[in-house]
Amino acid sequence: MPKTILSLLLVACSFFSTAQTAVPDKIVDALDSFSFIRPQEKAYLQTDRNGYVAGESIWFKTYTLLNERPTILSKVIYVDLVNQEGSIVEKKMLKLKNGTASGVMDLKTDIPAGAYQLRCYTLWMLNFPDFIFVKQVSIFSNTKNDKATNNAVAAATLKLSFFPEGGSLVAGVKSTVAFKALDAGGNPVSVNGDIINTKNEKVATFKSVHDGMGNFEFTPLTGETYKAVVQTGPGTSKDVPLPASKNEGIVLSADNSSAGKIFIKVTRAEKNKDKYNNLLLVAQLNYQVAYVGKLNMDEGLDAAAINKKNFPSGILQITVLTEAGQPLAERLVFISNYNPGNPLLQATTTDLDKRKKNVWVLDAAGFSDLQAAVSITNAGSGNGQYAPGILSSFLLSSDLKGNIHEPGYYFKDKEPETLQHLDLLMMVHGWRRYNLEEIMANRFPPLHYPFETGLSITGKVMQSNGKSVLKDGKINLVIRGEDSTRIMAEGKTNESSVFVVSDLEFRKSAAVYYQGTNVSKNEAIVSVKIDSAYFDTLARTAPNDVLMANTVSVPLLEKMASEKATTDTGKSKTLREVVLRAKKRSVADSLNLLYASDLFFNSDQTLTLNPNINYYDMWQFLRMNVPGIAINQTDTGTQVNFSRYQGIELFSENTTDNSVQFFLNEVAVNISLIESLDPSDVAMVKVYKGNTGIALGAIRGAIAIYTTKGKSTRDWRQKGFDFFNRSGYSANREFYEMDYSKVKQETVDQDIRTTLYWNPEIKVKDGKAIIEFYNDDVCKKYKVVVEGMDKNGRLLHAEKEVQ
Repeated sequence: MPKTILSLLLVACSFFSTAQTAVPDKIVDALDSFSFIRPQEKAYLQTDRNGYVAGESIWFKTYTLLNERPTILSKVIYVDLVNQEGSIVEKKMLKLKNGTASGVMDLKTDIPAGAYQLRCYTLWMLNFPDFIFVKQVSIFSNTKNDKATNNAVAAATLKLSFFPEGGSLVAGVKSTVAFKALDAGGNPVSVNGDIINTKNEKVATFKSVHDGMGNFEFTPLTGETYKAVVQTGPGTSKDVPLPASKNEGIVLSADNSSAGKIFIKVTRAEKNKDKYNNLLLVAQLNYQVAYVGKLNMDEGLDAAAINKKNFPSGILQITVLTEAGQPLAERLVFISNYNPGNPLLQATTTDLDKRKKNVWVLDAAGFSDLQAAVSITNAGSGNGQYAPGILSSFLLSSDLKGNIHEPGYYFKDKEPETLQHLDLLMMVHGWRRYNLEEIMANRFPPLHYPFETGLSITGKVMQSNGKSVLKDGKINLVIRGEDSTRIMAEGKTNESSVFVVSDLEFRKSAAVYYQGTNVSKNEAIVSVKIDSAYFDTLARTAPNDVLMANTVSVPLLEKMASEKATTDTGKSKTLREVVLRAKKRSVADSLNLLYASDLFFNSDQTLTLNPNINYYDMWQFLRMNVPGIAINQTDTGTQVNFSRYQGIELFSENTTDNSVQFFLNEVAVNISLIESLDPSDVAMVKVYKGNTGIALGAIRGAIAIYTTKGKSTRDWRQKGFDFFNRSGYSANREFYEMDYSKVKQETVDQDIRTTLYWNPEIKVKDGKAIIEFYNDDVCKKYKVVVEGMDKNGRLLHAEKEVQ
């Protein structure tokens, strides 16, 4: 427990006798037990933007917290792209390091237009589905006849909900009632109307003040019922009943408008008032009891002031309980003790002219080991003014039920109006972390998924009948990764015949050869059962219907999609995110269709190895088949370049470093791995020069080598090995940064990049991070967004626009 919260709690509890502290102690023990047995991770996914054209790439970085610090439990995170039917159209599995991971998701050129969801989560988080991070992205088609679908229902269907402060209306007690109005698509709607009793008398009026939310005060009477009459149009209205009032009980109200304190007031009804004389007031924040106080209504002790200055930022749950620990009323308030990040981000050079350099500086002196990413995008590319951010996700959305419209709005500043709207949000959204009554009774949700500390292979080695336990079982594994990883491992069974082979690491996929044995009886026949991997079985999920309701209109992307549909033929030097996919696929190139993804499909040469020639190594094959290649082998290593290729000097004004980038099965690899490659394992070689190389982030050219699918130079099955395929960590690549100090401008006909710059690993030196990028040909307004967290869990969100 943080020292500041613990000290405040000890002071508050000092006013209680031993008997009176039984309930607070029970709450503390229940929260400690729950957070220990059911620790809840949170995830956030930062993307370069929120709108894309089919065929583009989604660049992203994930952040995962456990108890408000980078997680130390899960080491694997998943990112899914889900369509409106719940089908997973793209998925990534990444290795977490210091709670973060970065990657890229390439959208297929024929992906249907519409609203999609990106989900980000660890396997452990599947035990708590409410904590899975979800955000909407809009995808626009580059096919003329493919229009974005829209599932929105007519806005005339109004849903109006009322939320009495504290949870209930009580007859004879003045109450504040918050409300929220939504259309059928889940979008906020402005409303106004009157509160009417059964005598058709107006007792209150109401009007929304922000995103369909507002509040009003009134005093319900015993035996009376009330309804809201909402104006839905000229001369039309709709009646909505208010929650029924109780004949006895309490009303809890909270005033969070002060900078330093939260003022609490409890009022009881006259009926059976003695039942509500001695009460407990408990406030909890991040599984920690932050305040405990005693109320005695007869003695006038019906209010409290909670000092919040030293509290961490987040949602404070305030509960009034009976002496026996029965909750009576609850209120959520938000602690806004975070430091705004915008002052930390300052421009030193801004220039919106074509292809001009811009420089920004981030002051990171207040962060310890900052892990941060920066995205710089054309401001018209669909990021949204108040899109979800790392602050709104970790501090707000992850702890509240339901969809929050434009959550970034509540962190744009700390002006009184913004904080007032945030307080309204607290009143109309439910708490999702836990139910206090449930955990005090030790009723915890069941667990179905473990923490993942890395890639692993699990299963059972049984006796030959496949049923009887084998205590002395063992499995031998030979793993041949698509990235040329070679792993030999073994695992022994426990008393339940279960084996676990963990801490594996390979990318893309691997062929896993296995053989089970009985340690005591080597010749005995055994039965092996391999458990399926979650990632390999992932195909469908339940989409968030509210987020799927609408496709956001982004004129810039719609225009780009339309232009691409019209001009997407032949060769093109137009840079759209510097990922060029303008060539039409050749049906005759069956190997290219079989092996190459969209990103790698277009190349200057596609080569196959002649089976009648026994090549000594890959260098021999490349020398014989690639014009203009220079392979220089020395005692210090091998260097490969295209310096003899005609026109290659156009790619760089500095030709001192002109090494070719190698990819093995589309994974960037070191040249030493190519040297050890057996040519007989190679199915295809693709050569990239000029713009095709730039598309891969290799301005000095690239060579992609593909090994034969399913082929192994040594067939382990001949020695009694069976095999299966298993997915590894998703391959990643660097964002290509257009640097006009290295690329001659005349070599690029047109530069149109919706994402001007993306860097998932900002480098901090002497407390500063320098961010440099070049503008494209069309951008007249761009947005800079920096997000991250440090090793202590301090969050950063800084956002600036230039026009």
